[in-house]
Amino acid sequence: MSHSTLKASVIISIYQDVEALHAILYALSRQIEQRFEVIIAEDCECKAVREYLAQHTFPFAINHLTQEDKGFRKTKAVNRAVAAAKTEYLMFLDGDCLPHSQYVAEHLNQRENNRVCTGRRVHLGPTMSRWFRKKPSLIKLIENRLVYTLLGLPLVFDHTKNYEIGFRSTTLHKRQAKKYLTIVGCNWSVSRADMLKINGYNEDLPGVGGEDDDLGWRFNGKGIHEKSVKFVIPVYHLHHVERRADVSTNLQIIKQNTAQKRYYCKNGVDKYLSETHEKLKSNA
Repeated sequence: MSHSTLKASVIISIYQDVEALHAILYALSRQIEQRFEVIIAEDCECKAVREYLAQHTFPFAINHLTQEDKGFRKTKAVNRAVAAAKTEYLMFLDGDCLPHSQYVAEHLNQRENNRVCTGRRVHLGPTMSRWFRKKPSLIKLIENRLVYTLLGLPLVFDHTKNYEIGFRSTTLHKRQAKKYLTIVGCNWSVSRADMLKINGYNEDLPGVGGEDDDLGWRFNGKGIHEKSVKFVIPVYHLHHVERRADVSTNLQIIKQNTAQKRYYCKNGVDKYLSETHEKLKSNA
């Protein structure tokens, strides 16, 4: 597929989890809108991921970007993916979230200039998550409204959280559409031009947590505001042990930057744009 026919770039931030990546790519292969590229933003150099991608084919182009494992550096990995994107619209998934089959189509349908589309996720419990990892085709079942309703009690007993997010409903969406909804890294989208206005993620944030909130206030400072797509674009989060660390450090840096109205971060995407341009020229 030529670059001119692509409608979006789906950026997946991952760390070593091949099983979850397999499930995500399966879910992306079911999208009703197939005119997109996938950029895997890997925060390490995992041999198993590289071998998996070499052994499988997909109905979309995949650009696999890696970097040396020096601790949590998702901000850097995603910024490099933004710089490498071949389209003007960016969609973001975490490496533990399976997209609904309408994910790409609805993000494109909901997009607006100077707006960030912000969605939410169903937190699947441990048992259901194990099933999805082993057989990702099960996503077909929970996309069915009747089946999802019948599974309600088992899902609740399995400690599923935000169960209601799984019901795609324009009525539910309209009831809360005007409510402020922050960015969560697992399910959001924005134009590449708007992302570059704030220079992407702030790589000066050293820890896990707060990096998406940091994006939000900087977008707002540039007149780019959140648009809720809750209840129209769900994703399904696979259960895992929480991996948050150094949140307080991040929040302190964000607080200082907020006070000084630093909407355009100094340590962001721009340094990779020149690298991408030079690489394109050398391959011409």
